[in-house]
Amino acid sequence: MQTVHSLSRPIQDFARNRYPVKILQFGTDNFLLGFADWIVQEANDKAGFNAGISVIQSTSNGDTLTIQEGVFTVILKGIYEEEFVRKQYKIDAIQRVVNPSHSFLGFLDEALNPDLQFIISNSIEGGIVFTPTDEFNKLASSFPGQLTQLLYHRFQNNLSNSLLILPTELIEQNGLALKACIKKYSEHWALSPEFDTWVTKHVTFCNTLVDRIVSGVPHKPKEIFYTELGYADELALEGEWFYLWVIDGPRWIEEVLPFKKAGLNVIYTHDLTPYRLRKVRILNGAHSCMACVGYLAGLNTIRETIEHPIIGNFVKRMIFDDIISNLPGDLLELEKFAEEVIIRFRNPAIDHQLITITHDSFSKFNIRVVPSLLAHVEKNGVVPERIAFSIAALFFFYRGAEDIALNDRVDVISFMKQVWKDADYSFKCMEGICKKVLSYQELWGSDLTKVPHLVERTAYYLHQIHQKGIIESLKSL
Repeated sequence: MQTVHSLSRPIQDFARNRYPVKILQFGTDNFLLGFADWIVQEANDKAGFNAGISVIQSTSNGDTLTIQEGVFTVILKGIYEEEFVRKQYKIDAIQRVVNPSHSFLGFLDEALNPDLQFIISNSIEGGIVFTPTDEFNKLASSFPGQLTQLLYHRFQNNLSNSLLILPTELIEQNGLALKACIKKYSEHWALSPEFDTWVTKHVTFCNTLVDRIVSGVPHKPKEIFYTELGYADELALEGEWFYLWVIDGPRWIEEVLPFKKAGLNVIYTHDLTPYRLRKVRILNGAHSCMACVGYLAGLNTIRETIEHPIIGNFVKRMIFDDIISNLPGDLLELEKFAEEVIIRFRNPAIDHQLITITHDSFSKFNIRVVPSLLAHVEKNGVVPERIAFSIAALFFFYRGAEDIALNDRVDVISFMKQVWKDADYSFKCMEGICKKVLSYQELWGSDLTKVPHLVERTAYYLHQIHQKGIIESLKSL
């Protein structure tokens, strides 16, 4: 029988390993902890990777990580080889936590680490951006700006060992996009011309694609959960058993990143386009579309949403009729992937909260959903009704209701609040709101009112949602 320790004994009191810091990680969100850090831990334990991580704090998790000395638990659950599996892992790869807002110089010192070989990031999906208001001698507001500051400090101190950068942000060609941002900052700040040459010679940017649902903190009383763990862990989080990391880069990275040697589901490729398209549009696209719809209907989790007799059918029809039908590739393979995604959505062991998926929804919709919308219109000449309904639900969700905690950029929330100000909820009013939001190019990168009939269909469903609610409005679809 397993001994259950006193709940007063925290996880950091147990023995831990120490590793040389080879990885600098921008971000302390649940996904990085339950995906990238878990993968590094597996490589340490099974392939002798011997890699420690220094994390640049980006969320409140950083404070708890510091208190727990970088140690936390990942619990993975799911169906594997037709059997339900549950396993918990102690992650001790993180060696230190750096808060750049507390010490800019301390942050820059990370650049001088002679053991540093890899940089991993996961900023928000709109986070790989150039921000012209950033100043070189102060901590940049954006991740690319901060990375430029750090790389330049390394360049100035003549550290020439190579770096491999693995961004996990869910944007197309994330590595190349990050490299382009650094080039812009270099020009904007008038950095030494030799710096660009140094970056080209010593830094490799990989495009990557990641896949795992990390649902986060279990929704049960701490006393019960800690008893199950056998110790107290404020950072313990849950995720699904399935995972995939696709890395597009030169052949030599397979040797320096021994993930395959550890038996991990990591694919090294020279073209991740097919992997990205099906994952982003099917899994992530469905996630974003169902999050606001389900939450407005009073549901809490992905599983509840996909199993709901009306909303679940709506999501499945959207996947197969509005998304897959407009994707390139073998139809049977795409449908098989979609069926696997639906099974993952129904995982009884994962409480993936809808409210967390709604965070930064506009940037997510732009990347995950809008391409499917445009592809459908181009191929069929009509707006896909279920996607139009999901966009209407997004707009209604962002109306600023007191019972909805919006989590997005300040400018996005402020814009939507202004759009909904003094709304009388008539159809004409809904049409005006749709025109304002769909034409706001800072959100979409283009004027979506130019998509034929998108304003009318979105306004129609927005009006329906207000009058009838989500469930009644869906019955016509």
